[in-house]
Amino acid sequence: MIVASLTAGCTAVTIVGSLMVDSGAFSAEATAPVAASTAATTATPTPSATITVPTVIEPAQPIIRSAVVAADGTPAGPVTGGTLVTVTGTDLAAVTSASFGGNPATVVSATDDTVTLQTPAATDLGTGSVAVNLYAGTDAPVQVVGGANVSTAAGTTDAASTDGTSVSAAATAALTQAIEPTAGVAIAAVAAADETVTIAPVARELTFTYVPDPRVTAQIDYVLAHWQLYNSAVYGAIPGNDCVNFTSQSLIARGWTMDADWSFIGGQYSPAWASSTAFAAYLAAHPERATPLRADQRAEVKVGDIVQFDWDDSGDKDHTGIVTRVEHTATGIEIYYAGHTNNTDYRSVDESLALSGGSVSYWSVV
Repeated sequence: MIVASLTAGCTAVTIVGSLMVDSGAFSAEATAPVAASTAATTATPTPSATITVPTVIEPAQPIIRSAVVAADGTPAGPVTGGTLVTVTGTDLAAVTSASFGGNPATVVSATDDTVTLQTPAATDLGTGSVAVNLYAGTDAPVQVVGGANVSTAAGTTDAASTDGTSVSAAATAALTQAIEPTAGVAIAAVAAADETVTIAPVARELTFTYVPDPRVTAQIDYVLAHWQLYNSAVYGAIPGNDCVNFTSQSLIARGWTMDADWSFIGGQYSPAWASSTAFAAYLAAHPERATPLRADQRAEVKVGDIVQFDWDDSGDKDHTGIVTRVEHTATGIEIYYAGHTNNTDYRSVDESLALSGGSVSYWSVV
């Protein structure tokens, strides 16, 4: 039995309710004598108002109470992924996985009240809002709460955005306190006298908005413009072995600058600019530019990253390309790349391995 009684001004509200977890119902009745008129000198009692409150959420189930928020306070980040975002709620330590637009995200940490996630790349680097779901070891997403629909004879209003028919701040607080532990609903409006008011929780959908990453946009635009039409007037071309030259050009378009070890100056290519093996060694020495990913880490590969092949498994690198598409399918993750020498814009990594053998590795470009 739940009993809450309070008085605010001339308005007294008594909430008497019972919590029935087995049947999933929680009901309360409020008796609210309300002044007949704010200008009146005497209050006229009115009949009781009946308030029906939301279905109870079973105890110890994760509940999300906030939006997806990045460090800058916005629910948005670049299409390339890698944005750290947080959501808050209760019992969230049970969260084991998450998805953004159907693509799996990385759960960085999960405590009782906060989950930190790293966003995946958007499908095909597409921009716009996508649905976000968190899971606690089941196929059903964690429930998101916040807000309620308040229905009266006059219609339905959203208690999250309107004061509706306000009894008093204190009465509202009492109802909120009674409901919040079970349904997480912030009630901003309760009952007018002499009518039945139904308060139903509104499931809020978590969303995240992907925005363009201008660096990657510039890189991929360059790749798609020059995978067939070589930019030889600016960078020359290496007959039969232009793959790293082309990859390096794309990184210049992305915003990288040349240095003493990676450069094309006066018609001369440095080893790291033109050789797959030398380029791999250069990246390994510069983690501020890229970090290595193994073949079994392909879930972390994003558009704009670098793919390298070792056709004979000799330990050196034989071919280099730029990742142009990452698809998450029912059978796994498909990665496509662009490159020179064997000119292509969207070639499947798996198909290339099936034809040539060997192994593959990646570089996650910062």
